[in-house]
Amino acid sequence: MKKLVVILLALFMALTLTACGKKEEGQQGGEAQYDPDPEWQWVGEIHPEVTGDLMVYSTMADLEFSIFYEGFGHKYPNVNMEYVNAGAGELKSRIEAESANPQCDVMLGGLVYSDAINYANLFEPYVSVNNSKMSEDAQNQTGVLTWITDQVVNLVVNTKVCEELGVEVKGYNDLLNPKLQGMINVAVPTTSSGWNNLCSMLTVMGNGDASSDAAWEYVDKLMANLGGKLQSSSSKVFKEVFAGEKAVGVSYEFPCVTAEVEGVDPVKVVYFEEGTIHSLFADAIVKNAPHMELAKTFIDWTISDECQGKLATSLQRQGNANITNNPALKPYSEMKLYKLDNEYLAKNQPQILEHWNELWKKYESNN
Repeated sequence: MKKLVVILLALFMALTLTACGKKEEGQQGGEAQYDPDPEWQWVGEIHPEVTGDLMVYSTMADLEFSIFYEGFGHKYPNVNMEYVNAGAGELKSRIEAESANPQCDVMLGGLVYSDAINYANLFEPYVSVNNSKMSEDAQNQTGVLTWITDQVVNLVVNTKVCEELGVEVKGYNDLLNPKLQGMINVAVPTTSSGWNNLCSMLTVMGNGDASSDAAWEYVDKLMANLGGKLQSSSSKVFKEVFAGEKAVGVSYEFPCVTAEVEGVDPVKVVYFEEGTIHSLFADAIVKNAPHMELAKTFIDWTISDECQGKLATSLQRQGNANITNNPALKPYSEMKLYKLDNEYLAKNQPQILEHWNELWKKYESNN
């Protein structure tokens, strides 16, 4: 347990993992700062005959990324894997800028359904040989996105700060409490998690209709209570709540539940009483990837029983039908869940973001 706490601290302190080659600008590198617990040690067939280079652009926080990085490194020890870590928007822009001469093979994480429609030109069509192992809703039906994780939108609450403010937060409506003015963290919707959170907010507060006036009226009221500030990354949302700099954040399960289970006081995960959504996040091969066969090998690995099974030993939901998620995660049957209208949200993403930006101009702080 003590070692798992050390792993968790790696996430909080933005410690980084070992990259097997040179560091790129903007890349997180350096030696890993933890000694994994024995249960995190990898087993299974090793393939030393597979060699070559692989560049991965990843949106994942260190703890989550380590599952993919260490596991692939164990199974394919003679593959020289490098990585760059950044937000989804930044990485997609980088892939687009490099399209004439691709520098990346795989984008790991941060890809949602709308990317299959709005950014399909950036990615190589590929359906993994392991696709049939995934549950029906987690199978690749877009042709380019391989679903690897499942995320629930939730609140992360610093109970000490909330107690000092005299507030209790159970859902979306509680975020409109004037006592929380400037003490709420929300990520910009141009990040993958920020977009996912906005889709949930619009769907739930629109009672299933993300385009409704009621949904946008709620968004407007929430913006007025944010103190003119949004977070540029999803990780800043939960880290500032952990540190007591903010009272509450609209976030996602993995880092928040991990903190709660590991006893990071006074962190509490709250599932919106009005309802929430869960949605899949993907990886994909970059169009004309320089190391195409290794890229396919990596994609296959990410949804293998071995990799998805290791995800399930953590507090990350996964989609492999052969694997049971960690029992510490709240069952879907105990949540009020709304179904996203992915087609509407994806096709109208530019207009939705434009409307968000127009509303935000009224509240954005220049300080």
